[in-house]
Amino acid sequence: MKFGRIVLGTVAVVAVAGAAGWFSLDKETRALIATMPTDRDLLFWSQPQRDAAFRALDRLPVLAKAHVVDAGPTPSPLPPGPPLALPLDVDAFMAEQRSAAVVILHDGKLRLERYGLGFDREGRWTSFSVAKSITSTLLGAAVREGKIRSLDDKVSD
Repeated sequence: MKFGRIVLGTVAVVAVAGAAGWFSLDKETRALIATMPTDRDLLFWSQPQRDAAFRALDRLPVLAKAHVVDAGPTPSPLPPGPPLALPLDVDAFMAEQRSAAVVILHDGKLRLERYGLGFDREGRWTSFSVAKSITSTLLGAAVREGKIRSLDDKVSD
């Protein structure tokens, strides 16, 4: 009888600790754990697994290596410009394409900023090759402006 109480008490403590641990996680990490892919090859993940993983992949290094680059000490703010008059329904396009965000810069001004899939400006999404395109665009702008001396300079510099 005493052994049964010990087992029951241990199970109760583990259940309470597990529930406390679960609810201490942010919603993206909980979603990722709830739909955890069993295959490291993301091409074979289901859409719910991709949705959860791409939001929180940087938090679970067992699935992928991630490196977050902090913002610089003096970011250059972009002034807002007049909104764009687009011939199509941007929200419908984003929903159809399952886009997390669309940001349009024009003449150095922020012209459009929209979010989908439950994101806001604070959300993070694993970008894969998108980061390479943004990096090369910024590199070209920095070379043109003389902020980078050579294409041999490190991106981190």
